[in-house]
Amino acid sequence: MSLEHPQVMMPPPALYLGGLLMGYGIDQALPLPAPAFPGDLWVILALAVIGTTLVLAAAIQLRLARTTLVPHRPASQLLTTGVFRLSRNPIYLGFTALYLAMALNQHSPGMLIMLVPVVWVIQQHVIVAEEAFHAQQFGEQWQAYQQRVRRWL
Repeated sequence: MSLEHPQVMMPPPALYLGGLLMGYGIDQALPLPAPAFPGDLWVILALAVIGTTLVLAAAIQLRLARTTLVPHRPASQLLTTGVFRLSRNPIYLGFTALYLAMALNQHSPGMLIMLVPVVWVIQQHVIVAEEAFHAQQFGEQWQAYQQRVRRWL
């Protein structure tokens, strides 16, 4: 049984940044109405705090476990506690919350539009590849974890 981890074509943070930049381009090219609503500042703040907390907590947990933070490198162990008890992908969930906070803060319809393809690429290419690797490497432990914890929330 070969345990080759698939190569991720573009690092996930770059995918999120690319979506923000393409969304900015859409805003410049098309006169779309800017999203704004009462209390949006509190929503933006909450998303930013939640996103930052998820990313930092997951990164710290991965480092303490001495396993990789880099998606295209094989994980040495499966983390199922801490923030990984809430989501199988707390870093991507955190990046998504941060992206959404940025898009709302910029009142950017283009960035909001681009969030859909960014999350689709993360879901269909990055997460699916990672999960296939985890299933191969961690077997029954992965299967039990996958049944117990949702992919996003």
